[in-house]
Amino acid sequence: MKSSGFIEESDLHALVDGELDPERRRKVEDHLLQHPEHAALVEGWRRQNAALRAAFEPVAHETPPLSLKDAASRAPASTQGPIETGAIHWGRPGASRPAQRLDDLRAQRRRQAMLSTLLTLLTGAAVAGLAALVFVGRHETPRPPVAASFTQSYAGRAGLTYATYASDARPVEIDISRRGELAAWLQERVGFSSTPDLADLGLRLIGGRVAPGVAAPAGLLIYERADGARVGLYFERAEAANAPQAPRAGQGVSAVEWRAAGFAFVLVGPLSSEEMQAAGERAARAVSAAPDAP
Repeated sequence: MKSSGFIEESDLHALVDGELDPERRRKVEDHLLQHPEHAALVEGWRRQNAALRAAFEPVAHETPPLSLKDAASRAPASTQGPIETGAIHWGRPGASRPAQRLDDLRAQRRRQAMLSTLLTLLTGAAVAGLAALVFVGRHETPRPPVAASFTQSYAGRAGLTYATYASDARPVEIDISRRGELAAWLQERVGFSSTPDLADLGLRLIGGRVAPGVAAPAGLLIYERADGARVGLYFERAEAANAPQAPRAGQGVSAVEWRAAGFAFVLVGPLSSEEMQAAGERAARAVSAAPDAP
């Protein structure tokens, strides 16, 4: 991708990796609003990162077998022969055989590396495909992944945003210890800064972030339960109001959607339908009573 104006492809990668300062991040997000094809590319990278983490992160927490631990701690045998370097000494009989064995070993390792890379890409693509189906409506037809964030429902975009960030080690850009800064930032970027209190339902607000929407940036608040389960409150501007919808479940998570104050709100998380309904009703009351509602 060639650069567009003053925004380079490296800026888009840095946005996905969370490596931009606030001023640069704001310029890149404004660029994405004017260039939907770049916004779709960024969202695809985010979904790919989330899919790869979901597929391979458990491996990093596995306990190595005792045989590997023993091999790592075992002292080298004193009778070990000289290390083969693969160097060829011309004129010495049989000197080419070690080099041939080394070349064969290298070729075998290259084949194994290529196979491993192929399997990783296929696994990531499969997981990303499953994530894209989490919140697709029951009567909707499948859509191309690149255009998904611009054509699917509010609940669909909320599901993809939640899947991208909720399991991340740093799921929010501004944590709740900087509540004033978080509220001002959400008000400036999204147009709505209320942070509903769900603590009496066992959901502690840990912070929030800005995410790509369709016509303008969207907001995402992350709540966390004592057992580590996380719930996201996604909101973006919407033109028409609709009646609150009953929780919809899929792939281990549920979503509750409603409209208020010119925004579409979606509460999404791995709680039961009853718990999500109670949390959604509490959040909806708080949103409707928010003094900064436009």
